[in-house]
Amino acid sequence: MTLRKLTLTIFFASVVINAVLGIVALFATNFGETQTDILLTSLTISTASVLSLAMFPARERGLVSPIPSVGIGLTILGFGLFLVLIWTDFDEYSLAKLAASFLVMGIAAGYVSLVALAVINPKFFNIVRGAYVLATVLAGFVVGAFWGEPEGEFLLRLMGVISILLAAATVTIPVLHRIYRNGATTMSGPSLKRVPSRCVSCGAQQLETIDGLIYACGACQTRFRSDILI
Repeated sequence: MTLRKLTLTIFFASVVINAVLGIVALFATNFGETQTDILLTSLTISTASVLSLAMFPARERGLVSPIPSVGIGLTILGFGLFLVLIWTDFDEYSLAKLAASFLVMGIAAGYVSLVALAVINPKFFNIVRGAYVLATVLAGFVVGAFWGEPEGEFLLRLMGVISILLAAATVTIPVLHRIYRNGATTMSGPSLKRVPSRCVSCGAQQLETIDGLIYACGACQTRFRSDILI
């Protein structure tokens, strides 16, 4: 079983558990602490699975490596620490801050992994790079705020500015992706579209297209993008 299938299995199992516990909570006269811990555990596992699954497409395509793999690891660590806090009496504030720090970095890695899937005109790729930088800087500030004691409003204002710029980039990138894909489809057309017949790495003809622009070689597992520039 691959890691992706394992994550999907865990996700669907946790969804079923959440549904069952929700129904039990509606009819039970006494929903105790143990049931609450089980429900929180299932919700934690579901959230961790969703965040991890968001990084698998970029990981499988070899994009922004090793960020997706690192992000999955940070997500597992963060939610794993939360499970420790749920099921034990270990009341340590620093452990909660450590778990939150791992999750913030995992979310940033998930954001970068999703943005990396966008296929846009190369002349606009600096917007994508800017989104990478903004997400990383914002995550760093948030983690720093967890562990430090920021004074004044300057840091909050700076984080607000970064958040606004990041939101603007996040809205812009899907639009650029859509425009570029539509333009590529219109320019190529059904009669003019040319597709690669051999792998650029090993020369094999066992090619499969992922999204019409990215091809995967069945022989050497190389993934490459095919664009007609002229």
